[in-house]
Amino acid sequence: MNDKKIIQEYINNFRRHLSSQLKPGLGMECNIYPAEEEGAILEFTLGDGLQNDDSYKESQKTINEALKNIQQSMFGGNLEAFKFGGTNISLENNRLVLIKGENDSSLWTDVASGTDVSNILSNAGKPSK
Repeated sequence: MNDKKIIQEYINNFRRHLSSQLKPGLGMECNIYPAEEEGAILEFTLGDGLQNDDSYKESQKTINEALKNIQQSMFGGNLEAFKFGGTNISLENNRLVLIKGENDSSLWTDVASGTDVSNILSNAGKPSK
């Protein structure tokens, strides 16, 4: 997904949906790792006093290549073996990592951002299996 307008609208809607559930003063920085053939990875860092700032990184050919640029413990080994579809969400410390594995326009709507926030909130604090 290389359409910055669509990505930015999604990020703005995501922030709007999530910020109403967070304590005042908590900011969300977002690093965006677009993939030419697929979707994008959105890495949100939450913290007191952070600016709601967005940083677009260099576009990669695939999600798997973009994933190599993120410090993460979600996936190991041969990253090329993974196939991402839909929206995959990981919570790590003060970070939310959303992997949108397709260029499907329905994944980038205001409704989708609200659904993603609902999924995050419903699973926050639950131990992973």
